[in-house]
Amino acid sequence: MRKLVAMFTVISLLIVFGCGNDSTGPSENGDYMPLAAGNQLNFTLSGYFVPTSADTTVISGSQSVKVLEVTTHQQGFQLYAIQDITTMIMTTPDTSITTVETDTIYAHKTDTELRMYDDTTSTDYELLLKLPVTLAESWIPESDEPTTTRTVLSLSASVTVPAGTFATCANLRDTDSTEPDFYFHMFFSKGTGLVKYVNYETDSDGAIYLVSELTSSIIN
Repeated sequence: MRKLVAMFTVISLLIVFGCGNDSTGPSENGDYMPLAAGNQLNFTLSGYFVPTSADTTVISGSQSVKVLEVTTHQQGFQLYAIQDITTMIMTTPDTSITTVETDTIYAHKTDTELRMYDDTTSTDYELLLKLPVTLAESWIPESDEPTTTRTVLSLSASVTVPAGTFATCANLRDTDSTEPDFYFHMFFSKGTGLVKYVNYETDSDGAIYLVSELTSSIIN
């Protein structure tokens, strides 16, 4: 399940880019990726893991992502420090395990790209989004994974989550040419940001399905 590990890094970054006016529904203004210190988005997690030789694991939990501050990369450009706190509960018929992970990552936005860094010194980054978001555009997010492609499938998807119904969402999908049974869908609402993602993967270890949905937001 190598894709799942990478996916959580993507999620931590994506879900901070957007802020509607409140936690009850979408805003009409803004773009797909506004950044502001103090903004926070909250999500609920659900899904399952069906291993090839063990009991099914039910996944539940929550994720809170907050833009902490503006800082500077070693090379002199602006970064946004983003804190992600993810609580995940893995439940089988016999056990229940809860894990809490806290990570900090860094975002840099240019006129044409949204780049993500692991720290304030690295020159390697993930190209999360090409700007402006354009229907049918595709790119390779990371140079060290050339078989993975991100594509803008739609700019008019409608998504209903606990925070409300969001129309005209941008739907982005990751696929891997070497793993036909993997997909990762992301839904962005203009003026709000990421409102939902869906990950599905099968391999020799089994099958996993995970969905995250926006529940509330704190917007300054």
